[in-house]
Amino acid sequence: MKQFFSQSLQKQALVAMLVGVLPIVFLTLWYAQSISYHQQETLLIYDENQQLILDYNYIKSDVSGIEKALKNNQLLESDQLQESIDQKWQNTQKRIEILKIKLQSSDFVAKWQQTIKIDVESVDEFANLVAQLKQFDDLFDRTLDNRLAKKNAQFKDLQTEFLIGLIILLPVLVIISSFLIFRICRQLDQVETVVSEVGRGQLDTPVQLSGSHELKQLGRRLDWLRLELKRVQQQKETFLRHVTHELKTPLASINEGSSLLNSRLLGDVTEKQSRILTIVQQSVEKLARMIDDLLNYSAASHPDGLQQLTQLSTLEEEINRHLSDTIERSNVSLYWHITANCKVPYLPCKLILTQLVSNALIHASSTVNVYIKQNNNTIELNVTDDGAGIQHDEAHLLFQPFYQSEHSQNNQGSGLGLAIVSECVKQLKGDVKWLENTAGASILITFPRQL
Repeated sequence: MKQFFSQSLQKQALVAMLVGVLPIVFLTLWYAQSISYHQQETLLIYDENQQLILDYNYIKSDVSGIEKALKNNQLLESDQLQESIDQKWQNTQKRIEILKIKLQSSDFVAKWQQTIKIDVESVDEFANLVAQLKQFDDLFDRTLDNRLAKKNAQFKDLQTEFLIGLIILLPVLVIISSFLIFRICRQLDQVETVVSEVGRGQLDTPVQLSGSHELKQLGRRLDWLRLELKRVQQQKETFLRHVTHELKTPLASINEGSSLLNSRLLGDVTEKQSRILTIVQQSVEKLARMIDDLLNYSAASHPDGLQQLTQLSTLEEEINRHLSDTIERSNVSLYWHITANCKVPYLPCKLILTQLVSNALIHASSTVNVYIKQNNNTIELNVTDDGAGIQHDEAHLLFQPFYQSEHSQNNQGSGLGLAIVSECVKQLKGDVKWLENTAGASILITFPRQL
């Protein structure tokens, strides 16, 4: 059985058709052939009945003629006429025998056995035979009708056998078809699950698809794609770590040098030189933030961050301390509403809250709210602000790397904040979406609780 289901879907469908459809086809062909044969036999019986009626009428006519001839010969006493009567009676007896053969095993034939022993010279016996034949008319008609009725009964039996065959075979066809459809749907569900996992970036689990030959072949190709994506991801992380490390060293030197010049320890600088040094220092700070965002983006896609768990209150304290300068400069109130009492993965949740809260502080007018609650085995995290909000036509681009909306193009961000959030949510096997509000922006994140 296992070997059969490992064959191609085409072969499985062909075998299912042979097992389920061919018996119905053979049954239908048998029924059609039997109907045709039955119709031919019915027509043959009908023709025979017509011929039997003619023969029976001939016999009655001959017997009646012999009776009249015998009455005439009693007066004429002609030997020649008697010979003619004898000859005609012999011919009539042949007709009677043929009729008996055609209607053998019937009540009509049983009633006629005495006709063979009639005295050919007795007018009275022939007169009795004529009277008997008139009495036999109804019996003869019933005998012919019984022949047709018997054939009609055979036709009804044939219909019953055909219906019983259909009643047996149709459920078999339905069961086989349903089973095959179920197996195909289950195999398609496997493909959908695997593609979904690969799409969410879960590249550590090997792809193994069981079932038909085509499905196993597809599984091998998807596993090759998984390995290629994993290799590209590792190359990307290696590249980011290498580039950011190489950039940080000269960047620190530039920052140190510009700070030293601005401190005027090495001598006075002109106003124009001071403006240039200020621009250089601002650019260095922006580049440093971009490098930090790149490092965070790389760390967000790494599964090792799921291992360390922490309390939500600890994250609140760290993020408030980390964003204290931003909160003071923005003159925005930050409120935390934590009702969940459980531990969460430290690194991805810290990156998510840091990015969302910092973005909200930049765009808010006066207030930022952070809601964290537990719903059965799911954690819900919602960050809202009362700023300008998000345009509906920009919603599908929010979580793409380096995308900045109209309201944030003048800010000093790198465009990686929400991309980092998206990568962290993937690691948490959760979901992130933008909620439409009448005012401000609202980002809702849900992910399964770490048990």
